[in-house]
Amino acid sequence: MKRQTIRIFAALCCLLPLCACHRTENRVGKVAESFLNVYYAGDYASAAALCTPRLAALVGRGGESSDRIPEETAAKMKEALSETSFQIVSVTVDEDAAFARVCYELTAPGLGRPVPKTLRLQLEGRTALVDGIE
Repeated sequence: MKRQTIRIFAALCCLLPLCACHRTENRVGKVAESFLNVYYAGDYASAAALCTPRLAALVGRGGESSDRIPEETAAKMKEALSETSFQIVSVTVDEDAAFARVCYELTAPGLGRPVPKTLRLQLEGRTALVDGIE
């Protein structure tokens, strides 16, 4: 009986890190999905709030640039963005290096087939922020 209890305890101890990693992957996936939703909806201010300061400055400029686009072009861009979708393919977390990589496929008008893309997220404690778009 004592041996069986020790085995069960040892098995649970081995599974605990796997559960923690799974929670981190879920959290990273949710941040990535939130970022992609607002970014491809053209809401660059909300997208910038989910980024590291370095990337937030670049993403925020997207909103500033769109203010200077002719109205007809802006309408076409908005229509194209409304037809753009994405599918997250994988989430890879490297907690030792404090980063994660989210691979997704982007589908947009005129592309023909989905385009593979990647987000790099920086991990800081329980926070994940988008740090790069590849």
